[in-house]
Amino acid sequence: MHGLIFVELKKYVEARYNQETWELLLEKAGLKHQMYLASSVYPDGDALNLVTLACQMTGLTASAVLEDFGNFMVPDLIEQYRFLIKPNWGLLEFLENTEETIHKIMRFHQGVTPPRLAVHRLSDSKVIISYGSARRLCALLRGMVKGSAKFFKEEVTVVETSCMLRGDPECTFTVQVDAVKPHADSGAFQKAVAPPS
Repeated sequence: MHGLIFVELKKYVEARYNQETWELLLEKAGLKHQMYLASSVYPDGDALNLVTLACQMTGLTASAVLEDFGNFMVPDLIEQYRFLIKPNWGLLEFLENTEETIHKIMRFHQGVTPPRLAVHRLSDSKVIISYGSARRLCALLRGMVKGSAKFFKEEVTVVETSCMLRGDPECTFTVQVDAVKPHADSGAFQKAVAPPS
């Protein structure tokens, strides 16, 4: 798994709780003193173990933790790959192009294997996302879609119509844009995605 996910997981735990909680998670996972670098690749099992332990410590379900984490890390991920995002995109255009932009670039890094996403546009306000991954982290994707909607200042309804965790061959999400929130600064989006000067 991409080291960037581990870096974001550390930030997430420290933001929701504190640095001591992160260190305790590492210790319980047998990873005491482990440092995660965004430029490296680490075993999937490390992340899954940390999430499982976080659930045990907080009493939350894995689905709740993963969705909240996905929502949390979107701003940093968009900042990382903002040079690939066109200023005129809304949420649905962003989702439609994630596979051929962000994921395509990520796969250039040896050992980095983001999930394959198939996004089909049904109307001006609706897409279907098909997600297939041995990791079965569909709740993470759901959170990332909701976090992306916040970034684009759009209100969405996300409905999972099939799920690998329920025995289906893939997870399928219907994403419906309900409303566009007014921008406080009409140039805020362009500034957010513009390449650094």
